[in-house]
Amino acid sequence: MSSFSSLLAKQFIILPMRATDRSSAVQELLIPLAQNHIITSRDECLESILKRERRMSTGVGKGVALPHGLSDSVKEVAMVMGISPNGLDFKAVDGALCHIFVLLISPASEPDKHLKLLSRITKLLSDGELRSALLETGTPEEVLDTLKKWETQEEDVLL
Repeated sequence: MSSFSSLLAKQFIILPMRATDRSSAVQELLIPLAQNHIITSRDECLESILKRERRMSTGVGKGVALPHGLSDSVKEVAMVMGISPNGLDFKAVDGALCHIFVLLISPASEPDKHLKLLSRITKLLSDGELRSALLETGTPEEVLDTLKKWETQEEDVLL
């Protein structure tokens, strides 16, 4: 079983995000995956995620967005978290600005694992106290520490 925090490393946490709209947010979140050679085609991943966004926004509400997609340009599930202190309009279902972003890209051959992971991330981030704690962090290390503490409290695992 893997925890949320075990799927992240500090180089995959962007704090603060600089993006000002949905497309630039997704592009910014893909940068560390491309820089660390986790994805073989940034363009393919971007298109997969933006195609999903065109169907329906992944701004799930309460300040959270979960842009995601399936792609052959990734061998294993990859995740990037970003925090935008000012928030941005991600066309969330509740109309609120999004501050916490978790980008998930999974191999095209693993749609079931992808959906289970999305469900667990959604459940974890549905807790207002955790969201508030994440927004108060100042460094990627603090983000990881907060997630680890929360997972210990909640005994929450993703896979």
